[in-house]
Amino acid sequence: MTCFLNRLSVFKKSLKYKRNYVKFTILGVKMIGQHDLLRSFRDNCGFGLVANIKNKPSYQVLDDAITALERMMHRGAVAADGKTGDGSGLLISMPEEFMRGVAESNGVELSKQFGIASIFTKDVKLLDIFEETCDNNDLKIVFRREVPIDTNALGEQAMASLPKIMQFFIVPNSLMATNRFDALLYLSRKECEHKLMKERDFYIASMSSKVVSYKGLVMPTHIKEFYKDFQDEKFKISFSLFHQRFSTNTLPEWRLAQPFRAVAHNGEINSVEGNRINVEIKSESIKSEVFTPEEIQRILPILQLNSSDSASADNFFEFLIVNGMDFFKAVRAIIPSAWQNSPHMDPELRAFYEYHSTVFEAWDGPAAFSVTDGRYIGCVLDRNGLRPSKYIITNDDNLLIASEYGVVDIKEEDIKERGRLQSGEMLGLDLKFGKVLKSKEIDDYLKSTNPYMKWLNEHMVYLQEHVEEQYSSSKDIDVDNLIVRQRYFNITQEIVEQVIEPMIIEGKEAVGSMGDDTPLAAFSNKQRNFTDFFKQKFAQVTNPPIDPIREKVVMSLNTGFGEIHNILDEIPTHAQRLKSISPIITSEKLAVLKSFGDNKSPRYQAFYHNTTFSTAYKNDLQTSLSTLVETVIHSVKNDGTRIIILDDGELSKENKVIPMAMVVGRLNSSLLKAKIRHLVSMICITGEVVDSHSAAVLIGYGASAIFPNLLFTTVAHQLEKSKSMDMECSEAFKAVHTSINGGILKIMSKMGIATIASYRNAGLFDVMGLSHEISKDCFETSHNVIPGLTYNDIDERLTKYHKDAFRNNGFNKIFPLNIGGYYKFYNGQEHHDFGPDVIHAIHDMAASGKKEDFDKFKNLVNKRGLKFIRDFFELKSDRKSIDVSEVEPKEVIFKRFASAAMSLGSISPEAHETMAIAMNTIGGQSNSGEGGEDRARYGTNKVSKIKQVASGRFGVTPAYLRSAEELQIKVAQGAKPGEGGQLPGHKVTALIGKLRHTVPGVTLISPPPHHDIYSIEDLAQLIFDLKQVNPKARVAVKLVSTVGVGTIAAGVAKAYADKIIISGGDGGTGAAPLTSIKFAGNPWEIGLSEAHNALKANNLRGLVELQTDGGLKTGLDVVKAALLGAESYAFGTGVLTIVGCKMLRICHVNKCTVGIATQNEKLRNEFFKGHVDQVINFFTLLAEDVRSIMAELGYRTMEEMIGRVDLLKVTKDDFAQKFDFSSILHQEKGVNTHQQSFNHPFDDNLFEKDVLKEAYAAIKHPEYPIRIKREIKNVHRSFGALVSGEIAEFYGDEGLKAGTITINLNGVAGQALGAFLIPGVSIYLDGVANDYIAKGMHGGKIVITSKNQGEKFSAGGNTCLYGATGGKLYISGSVGERFGVRNSGALAIVEGSGDNACEYMTGGIVVILGKTGINFGAGMTGGISFVYDCDHTFIENVNHELVEAIRIDTDEGDEARHYLKRLLKDYLVETGSNKAQELLENFRVEVRNFWLIKPKNLTKLPLNIEKGD
Repeated sequence: MTCFLNRLSVFKKSLKYKRNYVKFTILGVKMIGQHDLLRSFRDNCGFGLVANIKNKPSYQVLDDAITALERMMHRGAVAADGKTGDGSGLLISMPEEFMRGVAESNGVELSKQFGIASIFTKDVKLLDIFEETCDNNDLKIVFRREVPIDTNALGEQAMASLPKIMQFFIVPNSLMATNRFDALLYLSRKECEHKLMKERDFYIASMSSKVVSYKGLVMPTHIKEFYKDFQDEKFKISFSLFHQRFSTNTLPEWRLAQPFRAVAHNGEINSVEGNRINVEIKSESIKSEVFTPEEIQRILPILQLNSSDSASADNFFEFLIVNGMDFFKAVRAIIPSAWQNSPHMDPELRAFYEYHSTVFEAWDGPAAFSVTDGRYIGCVLDRNGLRPSKYIITNDDNLLIASEYGVVDIKEEDIKERGRLQSGEMLGLDLKFGKVLKSKEIDDYLKSTNPYMKWLNEHMVYLQEHVEEQYSSSKDIDVDNLIVRQRYFNITQEIVEQVIEPMIIEGKEAVGSMGDDTPLAAFSNKQRNFTDFFKQKFAQVTNPPIDPIREKVVMSLNTGFGEIHNILDEIPTHAQRLKSISPIITSEKLAVLKSFGDNKSPRYQAFYHNTTFSTAYKNDLQTSLSTLVETVIHSVKNDGTRIIILDDGELSKENKVIPMAMVVGRLNSSLLKAKIRHLVSMICITGEVVDSHSAAVLIGYGASAIFPNLLFTTVAHQLEKSKSMDMECSEAFKAVHTSINGGILKIMSKMGIATIASYRNAGLFDVMGLSHEISKDCFETSHNVIPGLTYNDIDERLTKYHKDAFRNNGFNKIFPLNIGGYYKFYNGQEHHDFGPDVIHAIHDMAASGKKEDFDKFKNLVNKRGLKFIRDFFELKSDRKSIDVSEVEPKEVIFKRFASAAMSLGSISPEAHETMAIAMNTIGGQSNSGEGGEDRARYGTNKVSKIKQVASGRFGVTPAYLRSAEELQIKVAQGAKPGEGGQLPGHKVTALIGKLRHTVPGVTLISPPPHHDIYSIEDLAQLIFDLKQVNPKARVAVKLVSTVGVGTIAAGVAKAYADKIIISGGDGGTGAAPLTSIKFAGNPWEIGLSEAHNALKANNLRGLVELQTDGGLKTGLDVVKAALLGAESYAFGTGVLTIVGCKMLRICHVNKCTVGIATQNEKLRNEFFKGHVDQVINFFTLLAEDVRSIMAELGYRTMEEMIGRVDLLKVTKDDFAQKFDFSSILHQEKGVNTHQQSFNHPFDDNLFEKDVLKEAYAAIKHPEYPIRIKREIKNVHRSFGALVSGEIAEFYGDEGLKAGTITINLNGVAGQALGAFLIPGVSIYLDGVANDYIAKGMHGGKIVITSKNQGEKFSAGGNTCLYGATGGKLYISGSVGERFGVRNSGALAIVEGSGDNACEYMTGGIVVILGKTGINFGAGMTGGISFVYDCDHTFIENVNHELVEAIRIDTDEGDEARHYLKRLLKDYLVETGSNKAQELLENFRVEVRNFWLIKPKNLTKLPLNIEKGD
C-alpha cells in the first residue's frame, strides 16, 4: 500500500500542472503535431474468448468471461488512482432473453429481427443525428436505453471522462432479409461515424443483431459492479470475446477499450501504416454484391481515421465480413500463415495463399486475434507465434482461449483437451453446428473452395522462368560516362572499397564498428545521397524485431506486378500477376518484364502495358517534379499505362535528375489522390541505389521493384580493374544481389515485418531536415523531424553535385572518383566528431589531467560549427552568474556519470576493469554490458554497479543480478537498433566462455529481440522478475532515439521501470552492418526531448529517472542534455578513447592495435596502456567544466537545471534559421525530475513473500531441509525468484545443497515459474504453468506433472529456459514455442514442443519425447538435444544451418544412448510419465526413433553436465 500511496502523490504533483496546457499549445500550428505525438499510444494486452460449443446461452459463460478478465489484470495497466485501467471489456453474443425482457418491461415488444447499438456520447444531442441516419436507411429505433451503471466502480480518471452509455434497440422498417438488415446496421454506423468524425466523445461501440459490446475504462475486477446488467442471472450468453488493455499512455479513452466490433487483438501490427494505405488503394476498385456503388461511397473510407492498429484491423475485417466474404478467408487474408518459404506446406494451400496475396498483404506483427461474426468464432496467431494463445476444451462442451492458462478454474477431470495455437495456426468454432475446427480442417476447407492452383498456372507469370541465364549481361562499359554517373550519385572510392567490394567478396553487406560520428545529411556541407535524409524505424518494447537469418522461414521478398483487383470477389483473372522473388531485379528480369508490357512483343498483355518516364530535369526542381507526376497520371488514365518505369539514365551535361525517392514518394501519393494507384506498379531504374538502405527507402514509399544499374555497372568495372578479385562477373552480380536482398530483409525485420508486401508503402522512416512542404508532398506517412531544407535548397545541392560531376580537371583524371570520408575519416572530407585531432586532444588531456589540455579538447569540440543538433542551440539564462564555489561539488555531479555498456567480449578484461575501478573510485557507475561478470569482482572496486540484461542473457545468474545497484534491460542499442549481435568463436576465450556459461571457441549469438519481450506487458513481466530476484536494485530500460520513443517511454514507466535511458543513434558498437550504423536511430536530442515531454504529458515524469548517451564529450554537451531533460549521462566511445582507442574502426576483426577491442592476449599485453587515472582525470575535468557553465548560468545544482529547455535558444546563424527545432525545444508543464527512487509494481507479490518467510528457516540453517506446500494461481508470477535472490545474497550462485527447500505447489502457476531458480530449491507443481518457465534458471529443479499428461496436453507455455545456466526441468506434457531458447546449461525433458525449439542454444541438454514445430535448432551453437520421432517427420523441421541430426542406434552412439536411457529413468521417477514408461519398456526398439541434434562443429558430446560439460 505504501508504494501505491507514493505513486499517487507523485501523480498528483504532476497533475497540478496540467490545467494551463491548452493555452500553451494553441500558440502555433507547429505545436499541434508535437502535442499529439506526445499523447499518442501503442497498446498490448491480455485477451481471449469463452464459448459454449453447442451455442447454449447461460449466465455461466458471462461469469467465466469476467473471471478470466480479472485473472489477467496483471497484463493490463493501473492508473495512479488505483481504480482506472487502460480499458477492459466484453463483446458478447446477443443476450436475447435479457434484452427482450428489458424492452418488454418498457412496453416494447421486439420483432424477430432486432439489433442493438451500444453508444458512448457526452453530447446527447448527437443521438438525434444517429436516429436520423438510421431512419434514412430504413431502420426503426423502437427503444432508447441508458445502460444502468454504478460509478462507485470507477477511478478518478475514468469518472472524469465517463460518457453516457446508451443502447438503441433497432428493427427493420420494412420487410428485408437478415443479411440486408445487418448490412444496413453497418451502413448506418459508418455514415454516422463520418458525419460525427470530429466528435471525439461520440463512439458506437457495437451495432449488430448478433453481438453487443460492454467495455470501458474500468478495471476487470470492477466491470461486473460497474455494468449492473451483469448482475442479472437472466443475462445469458453463449460466447464472449474479452480483452484487458495495456496502453503506453496514461490518457486512455473509453472508446479505445477492446474488444472492438468483431476483434479482440493482443499484439501490435508493425506494418499498419502500409496496411492503411493499401486499404485505401484497394478501396479504389471495390464492387460489392451487398451494397450498391452509391452505398459503398457512403461507407468509404473503410478505416476510421486516428484509430489504433487493432481498430484498423477490426474495421477492415468487419468490412470484408459484412460484404459477404467467407469468415475464414477474411481472417486468413489479414493474418496469413507463412507460406512463401514453407516447402513442406500442402501445395494446394500454398496456392490459396499465393492467390490471395495478389490483392491482400499480411497485417504483419505479433498478433493473436480472436474474431467473431456471430456465427463463427475464431482465434488466429501470427506467422511467427509471438503472442501466447492457449485453449481448453471441456467435457461439457465449453471452449476457453486466453493469453494464459488458469484464468478460469477448471478441474483436470473436466478437461477434454488442453493445447495452444502454434505459429500461423487458427482455431475456429462453428456455433450453428456446434463444431470446433482445428487449423488442419480450416486449411482443408480453404484450399478446396476454388481451383486456386489452376488459376495460378493459367494466369501468373514468374519472371525467372523466362530468364535463360541470370546475371549474364555485362555490356561494354563507357568509362567516362560511368565516372560522371558515379560522381553525381556519390559513389566514392570509399563506397567502392568499404560498401561494394565487401558485398562482392562476402556475399553480404559490409560490417563496421564504433558508431556514426558524422553530421545529419541536412547539416552536412559535403555531398550526400538524398536517401541519407531518412532514418529507419525499428521495433522496441511494444513489438519485437525478427531474426531474418535464423527465422528466414517466415520472411519473404516475393514481389508482384499488376493491377489490384476487387477484393470482394474471387475470379481467375485476379491471378494475373508478374512475379519476382525479390524487388531487386536484374537487367535480364527487367527485359522480361518489359516484354510483357511492350505492344511490339508477342508476350504483350494490355494489363502489363509499360511506359518509361525520365526523371531528368534542367532547372526548377519543384515544377519539374509536378510536371513529371502530371505526365505519369495522364498516361495511366489515357494511355493504359499499368507499369510505370522511372529511369534516371538521362543524366547529362545539360540534365540533372530528380532524386528517385522524391519522385516515388510524390507519385505514390498523387496516384492515390487521383484514385488510380490500384492500377499501377512502379519500377525504378536508378543509380541512386548502392546499398539496402537506399533500396528500402524507395520500396517504403511505394516502388514495386528496383534495377540498380549503376551498382551493377560499378561491380563489373571493379572486376575489370581489380587484380585481387578473381571471379566471374556473374558470380559478383549474384553476390551483390544476395547482399542487397539480405540487407532489405534485415531492415524489414528490424521493424518486425516479415514480408516485403507489408513493408511497401509503409514509409517506415523518420525524415530528417526536409521542409514541411517536401514532406507533405512526397513523404506524408512519415514523421518529419527538424523541418528545414526546401525544394530550392535541394535543387542548389543537386546543381553543385552536377557541376562537380562534370568538372574535368587534372586532379579528376588522376583520381576520377571522390575519395569519400563518410564511413571513415579522410582529411578535408566529411566531419567526424572523433577525428584524429580530437582523439589526440583526448589522449593528451587524459594523460596530463591539466585544465589547459582539457580546454584545447573542449574548444575543438565546442567550436566545430553546426554539425549536430545541440550545436544549433545557445545558452541563455534567467539568473545572474555566481561564483563557481557556490555550485555543488564535483563529487555530487560524478554520481550522474556512468560508463556505457560494453561487454567483456567486445572489449578486453583489462579495459573493462579499468573503467569499473575508475567509475567506482569517483562514485559514478560502470556497466557490465551483456557478457556477464567474473564473480571475483563482486564486492570489490572492480564490480560493475550496473548489470545489463540483454537479449542473449549471457552470464545472467542470481548472484550476477544480486550484485547490482541497477539492472539495465537493453531493449535496443544506439548503433544497431532492432538487431542482435554475434561474438565470433575466436573471441570466446576460456574466461569469456566461463562468464557466459558456454564453451570457449563457440560462436555466441544475441537474438534481435528479447524472447520474453514481445509487448509492453511482457516487459512489465521481466521488470517484475528482476525486482523479485533483487528488490534492492533499480531497474532501468535502455531505448534508442526515434520518433515515437516518448510513447514507448511512457509505457515503460507504466511497466514499473525506475529509470529510462534514451540512447542516440550515434552510439558505438563492436560490430554492425554499415547500413545500421549509419541509417537507424536518431540523435539523442530528438528522443530525449520527446521522452521527457511525453512522460510529463502523461503525468509519469516523477516516477522515473531519465538518462541519455551518444557522443557526449564536454561540459556543454552535458548541460544541454540536462536542459533537454536528462538527469544522468553515459559515456561509451569517449571513455574508450580515454583509455587509448584511436578510432581505427576495426573492432570487429579482433585486431585492435591498442589492446582494447580484442581478446588476443599478445595485443592486450603489449599494447593496452589505459589506466584508471586517465578516466578519473577526464571525469574530474568534465565535472569542473559542467560546474563552470552552471556558475555562468547562475545555477547551484543540476537538479534545478534539468528540463529547463527555456534556457536554450536557436543560434542566429542564417543556416540555423532554415530549420525548425520547435519540437525539440517544446516544453510541457510538470515536474522535470524523478521524485522517488523506486517505481514499485502494483503487484506486491505477497504470495511469495509469505513463502520466503517460511523458507528463511532453511536459508539460515541449511542443514535442516524444509518442505513447503501452497495452492498457486496464474496471478502468482515469477514464483521462486524472490527466494532464489535471497539465497544468492548469502551463498552466491552455489546456492544450497540439493533438496534443502522443497516447494509443493498445486494449481496453475503464473508466468515465469522458477525464474532465476538457484541450487537447493526444488519446485514440484501438480498442475500446469504459463510462459517463461525456468527463465534464467541456474540450478535446482522444477517438475511439472498433472493428471492429463502426455504430448496431447499442454503443460507449459512459450520461451521456457530462456537464458538458463543450470538446473533441471521436467514437464510431463508439451510446451510452447521457443523451448530452450538460449539455454546454456540446463537439463530439460518435455513431451512435445512448438516452433523454434533450442534456438540460439549454447549448452545444456534438451530431450523432447514428442513432436516439435519447425525451425528446430536455429542458431544453436552448443549443447545437444534428443528428439523422439516415431512418425519420421522431424528431420524436415530442423534448421540445418548450424546443426546436424544423427542416429544414436549405432556403435558410435553407444555413450549417448546409455545416457539418454539414464535420463529417461530419472524423468520417470520424478514425473511418473506414461510416455517414459513405454519408451523404457521398449527401449531397444524405440531408441531407433530418436535423433541426436548437435552443432556441426561439436566434437565432444557434453553428456555430464554435473561434471561441468
